[in-house]
Amino acid sequence: MKALSRRSFLTGSALAAACGGLALAGCSPSSEGSAASSSAANGAYVGSGMGKHGNFDIEVVMKDGAIDRITVLSSNETLGIGDVAMETLSNLIVENQTLDVDAVSGASLTSMAFMQAVSDAIDASGAKASDFKKNGHATPAVPDDLPTEADVIVVGSGGAGFAAAITAARLDKKVIFLEKLGVRGGSTALSGGEMAAPNHWIQEREGIEDSPELLAEDMLKGGDYIGDPDLVNVIAHGVLDATQWLTYEGGVSWENNLLFFGGHSVRRSIIPKGHIGNAMTTALTERCKKLDNITLVDYMKATELVKGSDGAVAGVKAESTVTGEPYEFKAKAVVLTTGGFGSNVEKRTQYNADMGKEIGSTDCVGAMGEGLDMASAIGAELIDMEYIQTYPVCDVETGALIYIDDLRLEGRTIMFNKEGDRFVEELDRRDVISKAIVAQTGGVAYELFTQDAADETGVVQTHIHEYENLTARNLIATADTIEEACEPFGIDAEELKKTIERWNGFCKEGKDEDFNFRADLVPIEEGPYYIFTCKPAVHYTMGGLHINVDAEVLDEAGEPIPGLYAAGEVAGHKMGTNRLGSTSMADIYTFGRIAGENAANFAS
Repeated sequence: MKALSRRSFLTGSALAAACGGLALAGCSPSSEGSAASSSAANGAYVGSGMGKHGNFDIEVVMKDGAIDRITVLSSNETLGIGDVAMETLSNLIVENQTLDVDAVSGASLTSMAFMQAVSDAIDASGAKASDFKKNGHATPAVPDDLPTEADVIVVGSGGAGFAAAITAARLDKKVIFLEKLGVRGGSTALSGGEMAAPNHWIQEREGIEDSPELLAEDMLKGGDYIGDPDLVNVIAHGVLDATQWLTYEGGVSWENNLLFFGGHSVRRSIIPKGHIGNAMTTALTERCKKLDNITLVDYMKATELVKGSDGAVAGVKAESTVTGEPYEFKAKAVVLTTGGFGSNVEKRTQYNADMGKEIGSTDCVGAMGEGLDMASAIGAELIDMEYIQTYPVCDVETGALIYIDDLRLEGRTIMFNKEGDRFVEELDRRDVISKAIVAQTGGVAYELFTQDAADETGVVQTHIHEYENLTARNLIATADTIEEACEPFGIDAEELKKTIERWNGFCKEGKDEDFNFRADLVPIEEGPYYIFTCKPAVHYTMGGLHINVDAEVLDEAGEPIPGLYAAGEVAGHKMGTNRLGSTSMADIYTFGRIAGENAANFAS
């Protein structure tokens, strides 16, 4: 893979002058180019920052008044996102000797924390970070040899995009893979990555009876039978093969257990190693690097679909998200994998007035719906746009997914309100739980689990940095007694103890008389106890482009638009009114491969 615009940079006139007008890529830092040189001491200096997933440390090596190198010493930032942002910024800073750089789109929090850490390290050397901010503005640059023609163009580098691009490339097609952000992975990388699949190796080992037909029925029922049965059946019957593709073609590794998501009939959801979707997208990125016929272009936003004289889609117009410079890419087929529109409040409220700015979003910042706009502009039909899903268990301040909630999917928590009472089945549909939470005091809910549950599942240790972050913000309490755990939240501890006693009685009898909990009933016994708070946030947009079973985008007459394919969240009418957990991964890798294969065949 040609990974363009990662290491090629441009900067402002100040540094160009300092380098005597030479090409910047070959310009060596000089003490004459920095006002800090007279006071900087040679050596290595450490700076620290608080990123999205906790503290990190970086080292800045100063030499002869210049920044010689930047090294990340420790970090828990998301692989494929936070680490990429740090690398991009490091290259910009060192190659151009400037701190006047922009945050990497898609990793703003990490970027800002990283820049502060670098500034602190420079100040510690005796130099002044403020002086390095005067050395000209540096931005990632589009290379001069950027190809503008291929067999297939794929727009959007989430899981569906990777599946489409790799599949087309493996069919010997040249692929241009466009991403508007500075990082790859989209909402896939931010998800838990769990994937609903029937009859896989773990189910077989544990004797769990399942079938594609049962998965399809669960999906259709979970979406109130609004989804297209033909599309759902493609997913249900194709996802097992997609897991094999991810394992052998994509190099993805899996945890050795399953999760039980609400609305499913059986435990069937496999989990990527590390319990997060970036494990998939980073592995798929590495696979792309081994394929010479894929060119991935960052910071390139597709703005318009171009049709040829025969009426077929023949390329895209685009623009650099850094400079605004226009580009046009020609191809014989285009695959849209641009994701949903969960981060676009204006578009959300256009279709569903209940999804306004007061509701946060778990989605990638790039989930703005441009793919829908481009396709509808050439006659594509939009369908089910009013169906927008919230995820029930999200950070009450940021809207981010709370991954410690995996304990609920392991059947090891109970959910309750400020009054200390359960109010919903913990494994019900996402929309059911979300609506139930909104109706509670303060519009929030609480979950409780024990140290034994944490130890036996390993969930807290897996997401230890999230736990530490929530603890630091007083959004999770850990205590030896129920009373102590309830106190920070003002929860009625005496009523909660009665709720736990009632729950344990259900566990003894083997049946939840209140809400018919569908998984195994595990009692809540000795502490220490953990309680955290949560509320819903926008998570998925069920509506999108109308496609058929071949991933072809349909016009308003129901006819395929030649040369245009779509996969993933940008394509609607699969999930109905509500998506069951872990079916998105099943969808994107099944239909992503179908779209890539059919686009490649169309381009032949």
